[in-house]
Amino acid sequence: MDVTPTQHQIESQAEVPVSRGRRVVVYLTLVLAVLLALGLISSIGLRWMTQRTPSSIVIFHADASLADATITITSDDQSGSRTAHVPKIPDFTAPLFLEPGSYSFSVQQNGTVVFQDSMYVAEGSRYDVDVSPHPTTKP
Repeated sequence: MDVTPTQHQIESQAEVPVSRGRRVVVYLTLVLAVLLALGLISSIGLRWMTQRTPSSIVIFHADASLADATITITSDDQSGSRTAHVPKIPDFTAPLFLEPGSYSFSVQQNGTVVFQDSMYVAEGSRYDVDVSPHPTTKP
């Protein structure tokens, strides 16, 4: 049994009328989809080119004696500060990714400053800071 369409069937399928309004809607939808995609790609590209990721890391170490303390690091060059809360665990580590620059940091426990210092953070560097009352050497 042959299932190929006849010439008459092909001609009748080709003559299905499509309204002009439907074509306009389809074309506008395609154009809007392309413009939306280009806008999203441009937005992502702009953010990728202008967003700066911090290149340096400062790792604060604390022992159980500093439970419930707050470590605050403040930039001397830029506005703002960042904090880390020391939980009640034996060894605490708080990594903070920072931009290069001068920073001051302090450790407060029960409203009293127990440790305070300042440092310069160079680009692409890693710093380990032990803020425990009795610092130990880490392997």
